[in-house]
Amino acid sequence: MNTVPRALRAPFRRSLRRSIRQRGVVLLITLVLIVVMSLLGTFAIRNATQSERSINGVRSAEVAREAAETALRFCEQVAMFDAADKNYTEFGSTGMRERIIASPAIASEADTSAAWRSADSWKGNKAIEVPDSYFKKTGITTDDASQLKTAPRCLIQKMASTAMPQLTGYLITARGFANDANFNPDTGKSTQGAEAWMQSVLTAGT
Repeated sequence: MNTVPRALRAPFRRSLRRSIRQRGVVLLITLVLIVVMSLLGTFAIRNATQSERSINGVRSAEVAREAAETALRFCEQVAMFDAADKNYTEFGSTGMRERIIASPAIASEADTSAAWRSADSWKGNKAIEVPDSYFKKTGITTDDASQLKTAPRCLIQKMASTAMPQLTGYLITARGFANDANFNPDTGKSTQGAEAWMQSVLTAGT
């Protein structure tokens, strides 16, 4: 039976304890590195997710803005035809003049009685809904590469200022929705998602 000489036992034990201690330190460092790498990976994934959400938000806002601008341009044409005592019938449109709010006429876009301020004015078919054939031709690029799920719409209300010389015209308010928006025609309200509002005033001196 081989035995370690007594003179060598103490150094051997010290060397063994030192080796065990070194392995313990290496294991601890390895665990710390694993934890650090895991945290870095988690932060990287979180930052990438947040960046993607931000980009999608910007894209949705731009789609809504483009949709609102499309509605504004369409309804400006309707108003200009009405001013010329004509009914706008382009793109299969019918009954556009009947949708223009003639009474009460408002004094300015800041008028608190303006129809656009009330959700009730946007219910059902009270507002003018832009025909598919019109807003599809504009080439609006949606966030999911499909056509708009909710057509943009507008309200046209006649204006008659109280100042002299009197100005008459139209206040046009347009609303556009991205495909992440949830517009409820029963309430006239949008409960979520990107939505954009735009206004323009068409006037003529009398």
